[in-house]
Amino acid sequence: MKNWGGTCFKMTKLQEKISENNILKIPFLRNILVVSLVIVIVLPLYDILFIYPAFNKLLTADKRDDAIQIARHLSSILVSKETELTKNLLQAHLSDEVEQLRKVRDDFDLIKLKFFSTSGEVIFSSDPKDMGNINNKRYFLEIVAKGKVYAEVIHKDTESLEGQKMPADVVETYVPLMKDKAFLGAFEIYYDITAKKAELDSLLSRSSMVLFGLAFALLSVISITLFRENKTITERKNIQARLQEAQKMEAIATLAGGIAHEFNNALCAVIPNIDLLKTKFPETDEINKHTQPIQNSAERMAHLTSQLLAYARGGKYRPQQVSLNKFVQDTLPFIKHIIKPGIKLETDLAEDFCYVEADLTQMQMVLLALMVNAAEATESAGYIRLTIRREEIDGEFAKGHPHLKPGSYVSLAIEDNGSGMSEETRMRVFEPFFTTKFQGRGLGMAAVYGIVKNHDGLVMVDSGLGKGTVVRIYLPESEHRGGC
Repeated sequence: MKNWGGTCFKMTKLQEKISENNILKIPFLRNILVVSLVIVIVLPLYDILFIYPAFNKLLTADKRDDAIQIARHLSSILVSKETELTKNLLQAHLSDEVEQLRKVRDDFDLIKLKFFSTSGEVIFSSDPKDMGNINNKRYFLEIVAKGKVYAEVIHKDTESLEGQKMPADVVETYVPLMKDKAFLGAFEIYYDITAKKAELDSLLSRSSMVLFGLAFALLSVISITLFRENKTITERKNIQARLQEAQKMEAIATLAGGIAHEFNNALCAVIPNIDLLKTKFPETDEINKHTQPIQNSAERMAHLTSQLLAYARGGKYRPQQVSLNKFVQDTLPFIKHIIKPGIKLETDLAEDFCYVEADLTQMQMVLLALMVNAAEATESAGYIRLTIRREEIDGEFAKGHPHLKPGSYVSLAIEDNGSGMSEETRMRVFEPFFTTKFQGRGLGMAAVYGIVKNHDGLVMVDSGLGKGTVVRIYLPESEHRGGC
């Protein structure tokens, strides 16, 4: 019990170690995850909510300043005149500036220039169609007419502040003309920002692509790492589960061995004394009537004891080199009677002989137990198939089975298309006296487990409800033969 307690402690520590391998508890992976999330979520949002509006604002301010410079240049010509600013006056004094305005428009993407009177009437425009229009909008009366500059970005195919549809992205700027704090009128200047806005959009698009590419690369790294880490954790959990199962079976085997020895000691006193009674009173029917049931029970208990010992230590009493093919061919005729009529028995044996070191008696017990289970689970129209193959067990497979070593093995598979079993039943199939039948037969599968294990082999069960069952036995190939 001391060793079993130490093993439980080790398993608890292993489980704690596995639970500690959480992705969020690994600093390197946690930092990558945080950085990736920041890039994927925060930076694109920052581009959209802050950088893009800020660039638009800078572009608008730049064109607003250009408009103010042009307005001041023109104002210096107009304010010097003492007369009222009329259409004729503006036409006379600004006509000489038309060519210069055209150059300014080419240099600064100037589309259109207007001048409003104090009443909001257009009294000068580079586009004659605008002449005479009245601007009585609130922004003009309450902002521009009060001496303040007003600018807005107007997007392509939308209406300007005056309700005119724009053929391009523009900055529409109103610059008031003031003299001694008196409002004399206002310039309206349109700047085309389509090209510059396209450059800005392209720049932000490329930067976003770079950010998303970097984020994708980081997320790919963390995804691969997560996959590998989860795979490692899953493998560790599987190994842990198999190790726990093996240790549970080992503990049960130790208990079974102890019980078997106690039974054997008791039977050593019962069976010889019955034989002595029969020898002393050979013709006494009255005594035989009482001793025969005792002897029958003792023999049944002796058989159960041998099964317990087979489960506990495998019973590998007389190992010899055995051809598994020949063993199956020689044994099947003696156990065919247990198969119900209508069930098809198939064999798929390797062409050559596959040799193993085995105890023939114990291996017959294994084959009988497996055939009985397959026959009972299969309906009359089903099949039972026995297959023998030579297989190489690598380190990856052996790692999940503590008692198995890498190397050459001979596999014996008993497959049926019967009722199958649930996962819960499959996990308990090798426990002594466990049965799904109304009345169990004792240690059949438990003895199979013990015998195969002590032949340095492995027994595996694959099954599902309604999907049949496959029992695979792996035995080390004999070193003294050429294999299959």
